[in-house]
Amino acid sequence: MKLTLTNLEYGLVFSLDEASVARKLGMVKTSNKLEKKVMMNMLPAIVLWTIKALSSSWLKIILMLLIMTASGNVFAKNKITGMRVGVVQIEERAGFRLVVETQFPLKASLLLLPSPYRLVIDMPETSWAVDKLPQRGQLLVAPATAYRFGTPRPNIGRLVLELEEPAAPVRAFSMPPSGVGNRFVIDLLNRGKTAFLVAASALAKNQMKDFGAQAPPDLLAQTADQVQVEKPLSMPLPKSKPFHLLAMSALSGSIPIKKPNPTTRPKKWVVFIDAGHGGKDPGAIGKAGTYEKIITLAAAQELARQLRKTDKIIPILARDDDRFLRLRQRINLARQSQADLFISLHADSAHSSTAHGISIFTLSEKASDKEAAILARKENDADLIGGPDLATEDPDAAGALVKMFQRESMNQSARFAAAILREIRDLPGGDKRGHRFAGFAVLKAPDMPSVLVEMGFLSNHKDEANLKLKSYRRDLSRRLTKAIMSYLNEYGPKI
Repeated sequence: MKLTLTNLEYGLVFSLDEASVARKLGMVKTSNKLEKKVMMNMLPAIVLWTIKALSSSWLKIILMLLIMTASGNVFAKNKITGMRVGVVQIEERAGFRLVVETQFPLKASLLLLPSPYRLVIDMPETSWAVDKLPQRGQLLVAPATAYRFGTPRPNIGRLVLELEEPAAPVRAFSMPPSGVGNRFVIDLLNRGKTAFLVAASALAKNQMKDFGAQAPPDLLAQTADQVQVEKPLSMPLPKSKPFHLLAMSALSGSIPIKKPNPTTRPKKWVVFIDAGHGGKDPGAIGKAGTYEKIITLAAAQELARQLRKTDKIIPILARDDDRFLRLRQRINLARQSQADLFISLHADSAHSSTAHGISIFTLSEKASDKEAAILARKENDADLIGGPDLATEDPDAAGALVKMFQRESMNQSARFAAAILREIRDLPGGDKRGHRFAGFAVLKAPDMPSVLVEMGFLSNHKDEANLKLKSYRRDLSRRLTKAIMSYLNEYGPKI
């Protein structure tokens, strides 16, 4: 007896007899990868046609048993044997940690979805095998409210976490076996809607990326004790109530974790305005003795005033007086405020007094030109006025996940820069220098679009005179406000 099956997707026709069914179903290894892929896609059709063709009921039973065995071997090579959730300290804040225990090392891809907020974890060839824990249930640890496991398509196990707020992953890594099997760890933190959208866009563009790689030794050393001491959940609950997971404890001996503030922020966008330099760092000094730190503060205050007038934006100033702030402090303040945009204001200087005009800079590992590279190095070196930075968190030391988000943030920053250039092109020098990029340390936040605006050259008499005028700073701020509104209306989170 022969069965003839046509697979329209691949344009192939296979003839099968009873003796070759096992081989075609993958129960016997084949060297032909294309054939194997085709057969995996054809499996439902093979099952249907074969059952219909067989007249003997006992043959049908045997075939079904063979298919079940084959399917188990093909589609369930790995098993989830445990799952735990809890609180973890991230930057002195309470973050959310998910630990998935598996029989073998796990390969996983991540996806973030809004409306409602969800984290989707796709795991190839993985099935659910957690004792006393059903495939769906509620969660007690904020921001997660519930979970569910399913198989949306053949050969894929999917774990979905429902979230009550826009928490995005900041770390995803594997840990080697230690009593409870292999562990896949994801840490989430709520840094606002824009950070969530940046992460969601980045993950959507990298759906095939495997986040199951083992963490570097330093991170493993930080997390091993916390992950290892927790026991798999074994407390059954009455069937009439939803199944809850127990929270993990915080790191022993650590400082108290600051609880995230309740979501009471008005439904407005947040724009972080960074007045460059300050305090013992004067920045550039103009031909007429104008200090850059004074100009940037005056411009930042005017921009904040213009933004407030929109009644849709909350402006937050990095500094509202003459004080020194490290570049990393400025980034941290912006991230803590859950800013939707970051704009740093500066006034350049050059060896040539003829250099003039407005430049809009975004972050890039490679500078757009030699002048941009020199400027970035000069701005970054200004941080050294405060002595060596001994802080532990380094944006350059971010893992692969955060670096992915930063690349997406850089893409969105370019859109923001384009919006600014459209509004300032008829200002003096507004169309002269355009969009440029370099490795500015102050632009390295991976959570939000960030630009640095060089408002003019203090080494140029005309630019210096303009920047000292309230009317000019007011006009520039109005245009920046219009660009900010244009960008947020098109690309920002809904308010």
